[in-house]
Amino acid sequence: MKIAFVSDTHLTPRAPAFGENWQAARAWIEAGRPDLVIHLGDIAADGAGDVRELEAARAAFEGLDAECRFLPGNHDIGDNPIAPGVANDHPVDLARLTDFRRIFGPDWWSVETRDWQVVGLNAQLFATDGDDEAAQCDWLAGALGRHRGKLGLVLHKPLFRDDPAEAAPHQRYVPHAARQRLLALLAARELRFVASGHVHQTRSILHRGVEHAWAPSAAYVIPDGHQERIGGKTVGALSLELSDSGHRFAWVTPPGIAQHTILDHPIYPKYAAAGR
Repeated sequence: MKIAFVSDTHLTPRAPAFGENWQAARAWIEAGRPDLVIHLGDIAADGAGDVRELEAARAAFEGLDAECRFLPGNHDIGDNPIAPGVANDHPVDLARLTDFRRIFGPDWWSVETRDWQVVGLNAQLFATDGDDEAAQCDWLAGALGRHRGKLGLVLHKPLFRDDPAEAAPHQRYVPHAARQRLLALLAARELRFVASGHVHQTRSILHRGVEHAWAPSAAYVIPDGHQERIGGKTVGALSLELSDSGHRFAWVTPPGIAQHTILDHPIYPKYAAAGR
């Protein structure tokens, strides 16, 4: 099975260059003819604030000759708390989550082959302590119990930076308590990989036999002066091949994709104010 990942496209009429990058990524997808396309979230630049951006972003995928699955990011529906009781500036909007499901389909799902199960989760629900988080957890327990093959997990945010025991709150990663509950559920299965986006960097680390792969943004990178460098800073996509024997990730720079930085197209106020 061949999967093409795109992430953090940040599509918006306010930044046509990001749409041009998506077209380059789309051409790469169409040339490669994968079995599945997965968008790892932050599909739109400000879907959380304007549902029309979600609708316009979905239209950009029309006519793509491949099955597509989508996951929401913080710019699509709002962000989860970084720790219990710690609010953020743009909390998850349940009305926007409803919009996301109407426009893009389910925000958690499972794709199964004879040898593999790939589970997609809504990372923005972690630590929200609401009905949707509980429903996702219940669904996951059932989905894991119905399959016995190798397992891959995909979601918008990485589970952690270097080690799952890390407890320091950070908006970049799944909150500690929610992470521990998730890992406890996954422990009964043969987890082989976790693929995520969000960071706008490429990285692969192996922890206890599980590969944690970060997909790049298809829109832009964030300069070192505004974001610490943990992995590689490049604009592109990620491919994955699944076989009976295992899996293999490859980071890809689609032909024609431009290496923008967010300072080239400062659609977010903090970067517009920062300048170069």
